[in-house]
Amino acid sequence: MRLKLFLGSLLFLFYSTYSVCAEQAFIYTDASFEQNLHDVGQILAARDNRFPQSAADIKRWRATKRPQSRISSIGGGYWLIVDIENQSDIEDLVLYPYNTLVSKIESRIYDLTDVSQPVRSFVTGGVEKNQFAFHYGNRLNLEKGKRYTLITHFESDYFYTPAKLVLTPYQDYFEIITLENVIIMLCFGVGIALGLYNLLIYLVSKDVTHLYYALFTASWVFAWSHFFHISDQLFGYYNPHLHWLGFALTPLTNILFYNNLLKLKETFPKLSQLSLTVGVIATLGIPFCVVWPSFGFYWSTLVTGVALCLGLYIGVRCMLIGFKPARYFVLAYVAMMVPNMVGNLTNLGLLPATSMNLYLLGLIGTAMDAMLLAFAVADKFRLLHEDNVELNKNLEQKVQLRTLELEELADELRDANEAKSRFLANISHEIRTPMTSIIGYADGIMLGDIKPHERNHGIGVILQNSRHVLGLINDILDMSKIEANKLEIDLIETDLFATIANIESLIGKQIRDKGLKFSVDYQFPLPDYIVTDPSRLRQILLNLTTNALKFTQVGRITLTVSCENNTLAISVKDTGIGMTDSEQKSLFSAFYQADSSISRQYGGTGLGLNISKSLALKLDGDISVKSYVGSGSEFTLTIAVYTTDNTRWLNDMSEVRLVETSPFSKLDAPENLKGRVLLAEDHPDNRRLFARILERMGLTVTTVENGKDAVQQTLENTFDLILLDIQMPIMDGQEALKMMHATGISVPIIALTANTMKHEVERYMNQGFTDLIAKPIDRNAFSHKIASYLDCDELADIKLPEHEFQLLKDDYIKGLKNQYADMRKQYKKMDIEGLSRNVHMLKGAANMFECETLYIKALAVDSALKNDTVTLDTQLFASLFKAMEDEIDKVCH
Repeated sequence: MRLKLFLGSLLFLFYSTYSVCAEQAFIYTDASFEQNLHDVGQILAARDNRFPQSAADIKRWRATKRPQSRISSIGGGYWLIVDIENQSDIEDLVLYPYNTLVSKIESRIYDLTDVSQPVRSFVTGGVEKNQFAFHYGNRLNLEKGKRYTLITHFESDYFYTPAKLVLTPYQDYFEIITLENVIIMLCFGVGIALGLYNLLIYLVSKDVTHLYYALFTASWVFAWSHFFHISDQLFGYYNPHLHWLGFALTPLTNILFYNNLLKLKETFPKLSQLSLTVGVIATLGIPFCVVWPSFGFYWSTLVTGVALCLGLYIGVRCMLIGFKPARYFVLAYVAMMVPNMVGNLTNLGLLPATSMNLYLLGLIGTAMDAMLLAFAVADKFRLLHEDNVELNKNLEQKVQLRTLELEELADELRDANEAKSRFLANISHEIRTPMTSIIGYADGIMLGDIKPHERNHGIGVILQNSRHVLGLINDILDMSKIEANKLEIDLIETDLFATIANIESLIGKQIRDKGLKFSVDYQFPLPDYIVTDPSRLRQILLNLTTNALKFTQVGRITLTVSCENNTLAISVKDTGIGMTDSEQKSLFSAFYQADSSISRQYGGTGLGLNISKSLALKLDGDISVKSYVGSGSEFTLTIAVYTTDNTRWLNDMSEVRLVETSPFSKLDAPENLKGRVLLAEDHPDNRRLFARILERMGLTVTTVENGKDAVQQTLENTFDLILLDIQMPIMDGQEALKMMHATGISVPIIALTANTMKHEVERYMNQGFTDLIAKPIDRNAFSHKIASYLDCDELADIKLPEHEFQLLKDDYIKGLKNQYADMRKQYKKMDIEGLSRNVHMLKGAANMFECETLYIKALAVDSALKNDTVTLDTQLFASLFKAMEDEIDKVCH
């Protein structure tokens, strides 16, 4: 039994000796300067914050604690125990945590050499009043040769990075923090001064570049102020939930700044969009950063790192394209990026820990960034100033040059004005002549002077002359498009022989009826199909052949078609009056007529050849002329030949396969169509007319007067086809289309509009319309398009019975009274917007109900209003009101 006690005592003594040897004290010497005590001490879990009462209680107190392997980033508390022996000559030391932000650090020093010495207590941290300005730490004295036990309790809502705790000589520490405090004040001073300066510049200049710069500096000053204890030490306010607010906001303010500085939307729009997206995503994390500071650490590290890399890449891209301020921008980003990225990687544990003040390095880098960005802003405005100086150089010479140009322009305008005066005289003659026939026959029919059996002839005369006036208007509109550089062509695969045959059918009979001979001479080989604009090609050839017919009294007109060297040449040769060399030089000028006697004798506006020349150039071609007085003229159109895979080169007329081009050749009699159609049209008379035409085609029609009602109908009923007017009250056709698509409507939706310029049609198609029908409608084309979408045969003729159409027309004219009264009131109040809306409605309805005079007047006023060339005191309105009164009087009297 005694042997067992002896062996047990020996074993206990051995274990105790081994334990003491295993827990060797930290020997502080000059060589151990700033060694992290966490690396040599023991970390224990903390369930409370009660320290040992004396050195004698340490062993018993330690026995109640458990080791802790890791420190949670979401906060809590833990103990650090280190035995220290000071073997240096320095006794005045500072115990401080470097690169650490925590709420409270409480340390107690126990003298192991003389246990009767009182326990010394030291406290530092965010919630405590610190001994050193803008720094954690406590000054203490460790006597040389003595052994101590240091017990430190760390308590915080967060542990962003592993805590560090070091001992360093007080004198060295004081010198370091004094220098650091000077640097801190300088950096914050730079940020505040630059921010306020740019804010004042923004208030004066309203340039948002300065505003975004001020916001950027405000965000980083706010962010770093929490890491240097500005708020708690200067204002006594400590809130760990605001630590990462500024850093999460900094990417967005910086991105907004450099988007304006570098003009990123103009130079690199995709990079601009990407950077703004990064800024918004960074900002979305702010609520989480405020609620969970530990999350804020990782989030801010991530988003600032991404924003720094992206900003540096963007700056290099802008510098490579020659934008000089980008040089300072790149330097600024390097200055900010290097220390901050080193700090981020160190905090994340990807780089080894260092006792250097990483927060101070980050602050210095950010302040340098702000200064260099200020240089970038200044350089940008220096460039603007140099541009202004350059613009002012040689101002006198530029003024003189501009004066000469203006004098030349004045001469040209004077000549153009004279030409337009001649044009107005010509166009007046051209319009008055057919209008005399139109009005005369219309009056005769209305007053009963024309017998019933002669009415069809009278109506034919009215229709023929109306089409002539419409042709004149189309020429004027084409001329306006040419001057505005908006004349457009549509290149498609075109049957060359069918196009020439169409010209022959349209003009050949008129030529022969005048007693002239007409022939088409094909000089083979020729392509059967080419890529061109068939409508514009027909327009050119009709103009040339019509001119030849106009100026030829005897002889013949020959149309010759040939192709050589990928150039198609079509010449129109006549035996007319011919022209002199001087007349040929100005032949293709707008408003040109050889002399006033030409317009009086032969008519014309002087626009046809000018328009044809412009169209030929659009088709990669030209028009030339050869003429001799008394011997006739030869106009030759040349266009580039673009072939397709289907093109065949023909060597004889027998190889030509002419295709029937009329879309109405399939049927001679109408058939009933099947389908439900929704019609949205705001004009009540147009609505009734459209509905009657559709019903006559055998369709079931539901009519509404605005887009809102149309959408409601699609929600309540099913339709096979939808017709939407573009301009309607309450909700227009474009808005209605969006809502229909949003509700899943998939049936064809066709736009009804008078706006038929190519770019407008493309816009409607891009919005999602299936097709477009131009107003006023061509009834046969209307039938063709409706039938194609309802998958049934089109009708050859859908004209309403005369008595039925007349009833609709009478109702329309009776309704003109209210519209006339409204327009008079709008005219008196100078309501341009209301007049424009009424005139646009009047134009479409007048043409639909064959009120030709009223249509022409409304068309002229509508065109003038759209081109801003008319005021309320113009004679155009007086003429329009007179036409409305005439139409109303015909029905009411």
